[in-house]
Amino acid sequence: MKPGEGIGTFLLVLALLLNFFTLISSGCQSLKQPRQYDEDDRWICPEYADVPLRQGYFEEAIEQHLKVLAQDPGNALAHYHLGYAYGQLGVHDDEAVEYLKAFDLGLERGDLFYNLGMAYMELEDYSRAEQAFHRAVDIEPSYGENHRALGTAYYKQEYYHDAIISCRKATILAPDDPDSWHCLAVAAAKANEVGESWAAVKQLRNLDPDYRLDPVLLELFPSEKK
Repeated sequence: MKPGEGIGTFLLVLALLLNFFTLISSGCQSLKQPRQYDEDDRWICPEYADVPLRQGYFEEAIEQHLKVLAQDPGNALAHYHLGYAYGQLGVHDDEAVEYLKAFDLGLERGDLFYNLGMAYMELEDYSRAEQAFHRAVDIEPSYGENHRALGTAYYKQEYYHDAIISCRKATILAPDDPDSWHCLAVAAAKANEVGESWAAVKQLRNLDPDYRLDPVLLELFPSEKK
């Protein structure tokens, strides 16, 4: 072997390996998916569709994901991403439809059901929102935002004691989240649990002195008007 041939051969092999890994990682794979889904096309979106989604170009993202689904209507992740793009543009009916298609194709994730619930909240369909948030809680029970969202759905349906339970759980799981304390404060206020409501407001103010309180709280605690 001539001097330098060993190094040249090594560099060539290294370049081929890097090119191989680049090719196999060209898709945008769904996060937090079980390993058995790794090689299933239902959980991969092409970069040309996901780049505009990540960059906030939602109309382009919709157009590109529709192209993906025209070729592969069984791509669950593409339906999920398409739904998310619709939601960012305020088209919540279509958003919910795409999330449900993703679920029907086997995509079952906490964030999917959280987003589905938020879509139903925008549509003022609070009963369906409650059901979606319940699924999110079942899948990801340690996420405070799931409990907070469920509490908000209860609140909108005037199930104030149920709202207190969910919002209280949210403050335990996410004690630094002002929205969770606000959720608890308004639910407790409506349930005439003034002491708990005031304690939640004080904790909220410690976290965010400028947080805009719900009118229900301002009426109950007029000293908090700014």
